[in-house]
Amino acid sequence: MNDLWPFLKLYRQHLGMLSLGVLLAIVTLLASLSLLSLSGWFITATAIAGLSFATAQTFNFFTPGAGVRGFSIARTAARYAERLVSHDATFRLLSGLRSWFFSKLIPVSQEQLGQYRKGELLDRLVADIDALDQLYLRLVSPLLSAVVVALLFSLFISFFSTTVAMVVLLVMMLWIITMPLLFYVLGRRTGESMGVRQARLRQEVLDYLQGMAEQQIYGSEANGRATIAESEEKLVADQSRMAVMEGFGSALFVSGSGAAALLVLYIASGEMNAGLFSGPVMVMMVFGMLASFEALMPLPVAFQFLSHTRHAASRLRQVVSSPVVVFPETAPEVEVKGEIQFTDVSCGYANDQTVINKLSLHIPAGSHVALLGKTGCGKSTLIKLLNRGLEPSAGKILLDGQEIQRFSEQTLYQSITFVPQKTHVFSATLRENLLLAAPAASDEALLTIIKNSGLSGLAAARENDGNLLDIWLGQGGIALSGGEQRRLALARAMLKPAPVLVMDEPGEGLDVHSEQVLMDAVFRQFKDSTIIMITHKRTALEKMDKVYRMENGSLTNL
Repeated sequence: MNDLWPFLKLYRQHLGMLSLGVLLAIVTLLASLSLLSLSGWFITATAIAGLSFATAQTFNFFTPGAGVRGFSIARTAARYAERLVSHDATFRLLSGLRSWFFSKLIPVSQEQLGQYRKGELLDRLVADIDALDQLYLRLVSPLLSAVVVALLFSLFISFFSTTVAMVVLLVMMLWIITMPLLFYVLGRRTGESMGVRQARLRQEVLDYLQGMAEQQIYGSEANGRATIAESEEKLVADQSRMAVMEGFGSALFVSGSGAAALLVLYIASGEMNAGLFSGPVMVMMVFGMLASFEALMPLPVAFQFLSHTRHAASRLRQVVSSPVVVFPETAPEVEVKGEIQFTDVSCGYANDQTVINKLSLHIPAGSHVALLGKTGCGKSTLIKLLNRGLEPSAGKILLDGQEIQRFSEQTLYQSITFVPQKTHVFSATLRENLLLAAPAASDEALLTIIKNSGLSGLAAARENDGNLLDIWLGQGGIALSGGEQRRLALARAMLKPAPVLVMDEPGEGLDVHSEQVLMDAVFRQFKDSTIIMITHKRTALEKMDKVYRMENGSLTNL
């Protein structure tokens, strides 16, 4: 329950609607129970009254007949209202859970998010939160309704016979306690396995679709399909086992309700013979016992899938409990000039591998610095520390003499423009992708930046007869080459002038001449800014005030 408790606490946001749904479920069950109990009493009493002319003339057919109709209408109306309210409350709850989960996901550090594969976070945001609807619809509401109905029905029977009431209460409470425990144990491993296999199958299908072109080129498509088919077979096997358990639960329900009705019939018949109540009342008790099992029917299935729901909750908690980057809610607005100071900074990753060790570096405002080094030497880690994608394990990072932890998120990201090594291109037009950097930019400004960045020569432009800005770039920038994606990243940077510019491999995918022209445009745009460039090329090094080589987490001045 530790995994489920944080999500149960979120139910308080919709407590009114959820409580109304439980109340309507109880009303529905009581109306159904009353309908069948009264029908049993009415039919039996009518049969007995018809045995003689005198009793047939005096028997009141209208009141119980009206009661049967009333309970029937009440049951239908309450069931409709319960479904309407419960599902509306559930959808609102799931919507709130997604917003809550996303709000918890945003401040998670890049190091932690890097542990998850593509689609895995989306799977948790969609599928795992969908699994939590069983907490209310299949667990909380049915369990509360079953307990209330058991108590109220036993209380009603006690007006006629204390013995029968105790038997009814004992039978129903025994079912409420034993069936959930039994089916939770039976479905525990399969439910957890089913959650894992569903996530794995989704990821494998996503990997297959994203890599379909490459797999066809290299002739490995059959292996991808075989992997998906194997995972699907395992998932179907788990679902089949759960279906067998559901059938077993249905069998127990039928046999249990029948056995309980026979037990009540046996005890009530003895008390009827003793003259404690009439025959119609005895039949009412038996029919009521049968009807009361409607409240108990959902419990086995609910607890059978509880392990699946708990596993989904644990996967969500794993993400939201990850270390986060905390920005101050209120911070003084300052005008950043661009002076950067690293003082005895150390940083490592989750595997205790130290990447940066007691590094110190001073970059005056307006200076241009290049960082060289082999892959994995810590250059990108240094940049992640500057944009707070990572937190240092020791030392301080200062921006204009103040620790970067004191800057608000808005101020920090307005002061530093980042050009990451991997550019994300949205499935949208060129205009929409550029407006991410400057939402208020005019088409004229965008076209100027496109010209300066060299995007006017896009290969996709030759196939587009309309406006250059309306070119559709496709998912992941499929319409762009690697070099064109770098141009797009630098175009975004030029649309967002800032006191500090940080570029990670800006010339990747470009030839020497194209890179030189593009870098000239960037340096003109950021001529007064502090520039930090990570590169393994020497194209723009003559424009740098300082060039450092990074090795084993330390810097050497070249």
